Amino acid sequence: MFEVTAEEPGKRLDDLNLRGSDCILIRTIRDYTALDDSHLLIRGSARRGYFVTLGRPAFGIRSSFRLGFSSRDDQLCPYGGDSIVFGGLGNESISVRSISRVNEEQIEEILIRFGKKTPPDKQTPTPADVKGAEVEELD
Repeated sequence: MFEVTAEEPGKRLDDLNLRGSDCILIRTIRDYTALDDSHLLIRGSARRGYFVTLGRPAFGIRSSFRLGFSSRDDQLCPYGGDSIVFGGLGNESISVRSISRVNEEQIEEILIRFGKKTPPDKQTPTPADVKGAEVEELD
């Protein structure tokens, strides 16, 4: 099976491998956006983005202001028991189902699809002037 990496320019969200097995070097994680109870968009260094699917819904993750990571090494991967830890007084740990690296175009599409960004206005093109017969008014 031939698979194209998501980092290629021009790749669309439809091309995203939703069962991705990419890993993120934990120390490079800079920011995250909770898209819903089961999906995150994580930003790493060098403007790298990752679409993360959790093993089950995490109902408090959208209101959580920080995340932690549980891993046996310095990478967050969707295998090996790695998990995301969040919460206030009682921390909750959720396993990671998949991680897919995404490019800037895919990030924009993901943010729009999950309602975190409004789509750009599509302006209808102005009609072109058509050359034709002149209309003459009769008295």
